[in-house]
Amino acid sequence: MKKIKDIFTCWVFVTFSMCACCSCESQTINNKSLATEWINILNAHDTTGLSRLYSDSAKLASPNWEGFISGRDAVKQTYSRYFSSTPDLQHSINNILSTDSAVIIEYTFYGTLLNPEHNTPEYMRGKKYSLNACTVMSIRNRKITKQQTYFDQVSFLKQMGFFDQR
Repeated sequence: MKKIKDIFTCWVFVTFSMCACCSCESQTINNKSLATEWINILNAHDTTGLSRLYSDSAKLASPNWEGFISGRDAVKQTYSRYFSSTPDLQHSINNILSTDSAVIIEYTFYGTLLNPEHNTPEYMRGKKYSLNACTVMSIRNRKITKQQTYFDQVSFLKQMGFFDQR
């Protein structure tokens, strides 16, 4: 009887381990799909569609601002500014690494700074740029809850002619 109990216990363990593994794998695939959807919506310049990918209390950080911005409205406002200043802004995926609770997206974004914001020097107007970036997202229930983006701000300034100014 002990042997049957041991076999049953082993079977239950293996069954639940496989289910957990399948669940993680499925979530990993879903998160990778979310990352691809994020890039596609960015390329469509759809701020409403983009904001739907985030939780109500999502926190985002980037070299473009200090600290975090929070919430869907902040997502819409921030990306609206990007799309307005660089109307031809596009993103291309280089790599996606996904787990059951996070995604890391390596990509290139590029465009022409046609409508600089009010604090941007005029010499930057019309300059093209191309930057490699990495965004790390925490995901829960198919919503982005936290996002940290990294890119080389100095490279951007070089491409804008910042260091050529006297």
